[in-house]
Amino acid sequence: MKHNSATKISIIKNASLFSGFNEREICALADISVRKECPKDAVLIREGEKQTSLCLLMSGKAHAASIGPDGKKIIYNTFIPGDYFGEMSFVDKEPRCATVEMTEPGEVLMIHGDKLRDMMCSNADFMFTLTKGLLQKLRKATRQIEDLEFVIGHQVLHDAHLDTIKRLVLAAECKDDNTADHVIRVGRYSALIAKKLGLSDKVVKNICYAAPMHDIGKIGIPKQILLKPGKLTPQEFELMKTHTTIGAKILRNPQSDILRAAHDIALSHHEKFNGKGYPKALVGDKIPVEARIVALVDAFDTIVSERPYKKAVPSEKAFDIIRKERGEHFDPDLVDVFMENTADILEIKKVFSCDEETLWDEFESWM
Repeated sequence: MKHNSATKISIIKNASLFSGFNEREICALADISVRKECPKDAVLIREGEKQTSLCLLMSGKAHAASIGPDGKKIIYNTFIPGDYFGEMSFVDKEPRCATVEMTEPGEVLMIHGDKLRDMMCSNADFMFTLTKGLLQKLRKATRQIEDLEFVIGHQVLHDAHLDTIKRLVLAAECKDDNTADHVIRVGRYSALIAKKLGLSDKVVKNICYAAPMHDIGKIGIPKQILLKPGKLTPQEFELMKTHTTIGAKILRNPQSDILRAAHDIALSHHEKFNGKGYPKALVGDKIPVEARIVALVDAFDTIVSERPYKKAVPSEKAFDIIRKERGEHFDPDLVDVFMENTADILEIKKVFSCDEETLWDEFESWM
């Protein structure tokens, strides 16, 4: 009997709800508690019924669950030894909103709500300490709800952000020779190279979503130049080059990491590693890494794709062209990474060549 009492006292002491209780109060709780052995699947609290006892799990495991509108079980919480549930039984006798059942055989220490309430009524200090414990749990639950609301809100904002990006890209495509598959492939190629380069997951995602906006500035270039089937005149080429600065103006004063990356890419994706690019003739690592990556993969995809002014070039020949421009047009380190992953490059080329209606869904499913 003495061993039984000591065990109950130990369990109560370790329960966070009673962490502020003194030895006398813990012993009083032990006196009104009952140990109960429970097999697997034993129901301790049933949804819709009134709960009459506070339960402390001594051994085994349990979970709180409910049946959703679709008939499937929803697990709200899991309990391990030391956890408690049914703590509101001494405050109200409203029907419970979930069922608690054992998922492993174990033992539960049960304190009847009426006896607990009698102790609270006869001892103000006891009531204060127990209420304080409940408030601490309430604060924790509130923080969890706030965190969940933040995550949900963040996801909604993220989805809206991506939708805006998609619309910006589609607006540019209305005038450009590029189709949705090109800009999405550029995003996927860029993410692959960024990941293989060892950049953080956040930077990889930013580049993936920002890269499709690399030619957003072409919305300001006359259509007859964009779709000209022959070589551009020097004057036309100078005008074409302004799509980089136009894109940077469209994306200026960015308020997110994605749009900051998109700004740098739009402005600098025609810079060359040797300093002979435009619009600023930047050299080497003075060119933002995002723009260096897009410069490489954009060139590759353009080479292997048909355009009004050219036929598509086979992938192997395109790889040769990329190799020859190592250290000239392209960052040599990026060329090495690119050539080490040509199988993945070709897989992306294959996957993102479907109809425009499903391309964006495919794109987002890869993230």
